[in-house]
Amino acid sequence: MAGYSKEFLIDAFMSRYFEALSKEKEESLRILAERHYDKVGKDKFRESASLDAEAIRLYRKDFNV
Repeated sequence: MAGYSKEFLIDAFMSRYFEALSKEKEESLRILAERHYDKVGKDKFRESASLDAEAIRLYRKDFNV
């Protein structure tokens, strides 16, 4: 597994919701995602956020990361 940072994984998770949420809701979801990451750690966050290798590949492709 690549050494993805907390910020990268949260951004990948959040990217699914950019178009659907208002700025206020987006900020609230980011706070919840960060809290969840801090509570469960990187591996469990990836699992619960469905950030498998394919999801990360699509995020990189779609957002030129």
